[in-house]
Amino acid sequence: MSDEALSEQFQALYTEWGDAIANQRHEWLDGLFTDDFLGTAQPWPTLNVNRQQMLDLDKAVEAMDTEWVKVCAHRFGDDVITVGYVRYNREDFRGEAPIGEGMPTGADIARQTKGKVAAYLNGWRFNGERWQVFDHHLIQLVPDVGF
Repeated sequence: MSDEALSEQFQALYTEWGDAIANQRHEWLDGLFTDDFLGTAQPWPTLNVNRQQMLDLDKAVEAMDTEWVKVCAHRFGDDVITVGYVRYNREDFRGEAPIGEGMPTGADIARQTKGKVAAYLNGWRFNGERWQVFDHHLIQLVPDVGF
């Protein structure tokens, strides 16, 4: 499969991930993250989440409006590495959505991402049935100036 076709496949997967969050399809989310999942995010150097914390955060979203504007995917051995750019129009959490001690809350993150485009770097592994994300890193936020 060409990188272009792979990128289209993963853009669709990212869109499905966002739709699962927005539509509270929690059963779909349960199979998305590997057991050894790691997530980090800038500009929050203390944010470091495992699989359960990421699931809890995604499941705490009450309303979400995002758009994956570009995804670039490349095979790396048996895995796939992606860089994705998502426009955050809206993300509302139930309450503050605490993650863990010393970390920002989901609400803190939503206040920072609203109206911006975020760049994510992710690692994906195929488990024989579906692609699962094992590394998820928000690299940078920039103002949405028509990306």
